[in-house]
Amino acid sequence: MSGNSEEPRRPAAQPAGEQRPVTYYDVLDLDRDASPDEIKASYYKLAREHHPDVASEDPEVSQKFALISQAYRVLSDPQRRHQYDRTLPQKSYPLRHPTPEKIWRESTEVVLIRSDRFGPLNQAMQAAVPITLDDDLLVITMPGSERHLSGHMETAANRNSILNALELTSGERLDFRIIDGTTLEEWEGLKKGEVTARETAARVRQGAAPTETRPSAGVGEGPWDQVIQRIHRQYQQLPKRQYPQSKARYLREALTWIAANDEELRYQDSFDEDLHERALARAIERLASVLDLPPVVVAVQFENMKKAGEV
Repeated sequence: MSGNSEEPRRPAAQPAGEQRPVTYYDVLDLDRDASPDEIKASYYKLAREHHPDVASEDPEVSQKFALISQAYRVLSDPQRRHQYDRTLPQKSYPLRHPTPEKIWRESTEVVLIRSDRFGPLNQAMQAAVPITLDDDLLVITMPGSERHLSGHMETAANRNSILNALELTSGERLDFRIIDGTTLEEWEGLKKGEVTARETAARVRQGAAPTETRPSAGVGEGPWDQVIQRIHRQYQQLPKRQYPQSKARYLREALTWIAANDEELRYQDSFDEDLHERALARAIERLASVLDLPPVVVAVQFENMKKAGEV
């Protein structure tokens, strides 16, 4: 190769107020994980905007165009890009073009770098799949075979680490929520169900009769129906469910969902003990049906776990 004009090197220009060296990714307005198609599209867009024949004959415009072209020559060549990336410092945030997938991937990397060792939290974050960014809430799900890891992201210390990483990578204060659904449609259905449940509770507090004395089996029609749907959906995704030990582990996990719902609803202003006990029994009966067990066996396990403080 003759000359050094196309060797990977940092751009000489630096915008006012920038506290770090400008990279070729900055020049092309890209994130560090940009795909070849994203690199090409950004280059063509910027080249059209800054071409001397289009913009002006100002020397600064020509210099800018030359820098854009130089950045493209390096980043569009896989070997040169790899060599160039090795010269760069640690990634800079926030992301220029954040998407749910990018935010979660980069946040996972940040948490891993800040951890002393690879552990269950990192494993859980790598297994999680982002669904959507709904305002300031990142909605994620866990594959069925890895769902048992989700609890590691919900402890106070780990949740705080994730929230800090989300803010660093996105530039905004984001929250996250783990749901059982795997699609945007399921998330929308869950939101609709929660709105319905809140509206029903509000009517009860105001003394109005609920529109239904018993929740219907429709998607998201009430907290207990959501638990029952979760029981069925998660069991269908349960690996090796033909083995009794897999069913036993699933039984304990499902009972924690029932217990959490039981505890939450008991503190609501609209709590009706008789209706609540019937709904609780219905959830236990559904779980027993899924696992082909007598309902009383499931109920005994539920009471034992409560007494032992396991739920």
